[in-house]
Amino acid sequence: MKEPLRVLNVTTVLRAAGIESFIMNMYRNIDREKVQFDFMVMRDEKEFYDDEIKKLGGKKFTIHVHSKNTLIKILKESRELYKFLKNNHYSVVHIHYTTPLRAFYLLAAKKAGVPVRIYHSHSAEVSGKSSAKLAIYSFCREKINKWATDFFACSKAAAQWMYVKEGLEKSEVIYNGIDINKFKFDENVRKEVRKELNMENNFIIVHTGRFLEQKNHKFVIEIFKSLKKKCPKAKLLLLGTGDLVDDMKKLVEKYSLSGDVEFLGVRSDVNRILNAADCYVMPSLYEGLPVAAVEAECSGLPCILSTNITKEVALTNKVKFLDLDENIENWCQTILKLKDNPRMDCSNDIKKSGYDVHEVALNLQKFYENSAKVYIQNAE
Repeated sequence: MKEPLRVLNVTTVLRAAGIESFIMNMYRNIDREKVQFDFMVMRDEKEFYDDEIKKLGGKKFTIHVHSKNTLIKILKESRELYKFLKNNHYSVVHIHYTTPLRAFYLLAAKKAGVPVRIYHSHSAEVSGKSSAKLAIYSFCREKINKWATDFFACSKAAAQWMYVKEGLEKSEVIYNGIDINKFKFDENVRKEVRKELNMENNFIIVHTGRFLEQKNHKFVIEIFKSLKKKCPKAKLLLLGTGDLVDDMKKLVEKYSLSGDVEFLGVRSDVNRILNAADCYVMPSLYEGLPVAAVEAECSGLPCILSTNITKEVALTNKVKFLDLDENIENWCQTILKLKDNPRMDCSNDIKKSGYDVHEVALNLQKFYENSAKVYIQNAE
C-alpha cells in the first residue's frame, strides 16, 4: 500500500482556538490514506489536540527556544526548523499564522529543499503594534513573496492584510469549513441543554473565543451589564479560556453578575450550547474570518458582530454589524429586538456559501497531492 503524503503544519500551539480548530477540521475530514498531517509547534508541553492527533495517525514535533525579543525568537526557531527539515523529508510545509513575521520559517523550508511552501493568513489585522514592528511586518511581506510558493488566507481581508504585490495576486481564500450537520439547529437539543443549564425560561447570550485582548470580552460584559437592567432573565455564557479569564471573572464579580454569567471553559459540545442560546455576540477588535461565528450562524443564531470583522462572514440574513464606537445602549437594544425571534435551520445557507468542511477538506487534499506531484515530476 502506498504511503500517504505527509504535510507538516507549522503553528505556534495546539490549543482549542481558531487556527487550530481549522487545521483539525481539515485533518478529520481529509482521506488520511492519501494525506497525513504532522505538526511542528513552538512549545514543548501537553496540549489540547495531542491525543486526537496521535489517534488520527499524525506526529507532533516541538521547537522550544527562549527569548524575550519576538524577532530573535523567530529567527532561532527558523534555524531549528531548518535542521529538522534537513533530517526529515517533507514535500509540503503549511505555515499558519496571523502576522507576516513567520516568513523566516519559509526561508528555512526553502533552504532545506521543501518544494511546496504555503503561508496561510488567519487574521485581517493586529492591534497595538509599534512603528518599528510594523516596519518589520512590511519587510516580511516582501520576503513571503520571495520564499513562499503558495499564499492562502481565510478571507479576502486576511489576504489583503498579509500579502502584497504578486503574493496578493496569487492568494487563494480557503474557507474555514465546519461540520454543518454537527452545528445545524435542533429543537430537541435546545430544550435538553436549556434544562441541563437550568435556564429553560432565560434569554441566553453566548460568546465563544479565547480570553485575549482581541476578543474584547470586557465589552461583552459591559453590554450584558446594561442588558441585565432591561431583561432580568438574561444570562451570559462565555466559552473558552486564556490569559484574561481571571480578569474577566473579577469584572463580573465587581458588577455583581456572578449568578448570571457562566464561564464554561473549553467545551467539546459547543454545538449543543449554541443550540441552547438566543443570541451570539462577537465584538472583536479584529479577526480573519472567525470559525466561531460561522458555527453560530449554522445553528441559526442571530449574530451581533463588530464592524471590525470582515463582512465576508455574513453567510445568513441573521448577521448584524455594529460599530464599537456606538453607545452600548445601541448594542443592548439591537440584542433585545431579537428576544422573541424564532430559531431556524440555516445549515443550507452555510453549505451554499462553500463552508461545508467536507468540500473544503477535499479541495485542500487535492491541492496538496497535485502540488507535490508537480514538483516531484519536475525534479525527475
